[in-house]
Amino acid sequence: MELTGIWGGFYRISVWVTRFAWLNILWIVFTLIGFILFGIMPATIAMFAVVRKWVLKEVDFPVHKLFFQEYKRNFFRSNLFGLVLYVIGYILSVFLKYTGMMSESDLYPLLFGIFILASVFYVLLILYIGPVFVHYELGFWQYIRYAVSIGAVNLHYSICALTVLAGMYYTSLKFPGITLFFSFSVSAYISMFVINIGFNQLLKKQQEQIEESTLSTS
Repeated sequence: MELTGIWGGFYRISVWVTRFAWLNILWIVFTLIGFILFGIMPATIAMFAVVRKWVLKEVDFPVHKLFFQEYKRNFFRSNLFGLVLYVIGYILSVFLKYTGMMSESDLYPLLFGIFILASVFYVLLILYIGPVFVHYELGFWQYIRYAVSIGAVNLHYSICALTVLAGMYYTSLKFPGITLFFSFSVSAYISMFVINIGFNQLLKKQQEQIEESTLSTS
């Protein structure tokens, strides 16, 4: 018999608390299995695959089975994304270092502006690469292009997601105990929820453009 009323509410809350805690532990464990460096990206992609289903109201599946399946299936490709992110981050850090050395030059404002713009695109890439990867079937470099372009087009949703992540980070610093059970999984879910709104808005615009194009040619 399905519980109703206040006890039904407590039950549903406890179920979701358990789901998020279990997913968070899976992410930590599989990140460590990959010696952190080689585990963090596959574990993150697997986590986004799980929370995407939750966002789409699909909950009747074994979390650990889907997580392991996605972790194993995308292990090498996700680590290639990690390598790209590392290389871009390293290039940006070197660029910033040499830009700082030219602080007295007339080119400094231009170089610093380029750094800020590149950093914004880099943050969008980090924010969107997971959601885009589990949402679309694309080629390797298309994932990177889509992540940046969709993030830039839906900048207000991107800012909203980053604000939420900053809030989760601050909360984790204030209450370190939640990091083990909730920080990563809840952050991924909220990010996926917000970003999925952007995906739907983009799909709606594309459909409207197709309809307009069809009407204009008919």
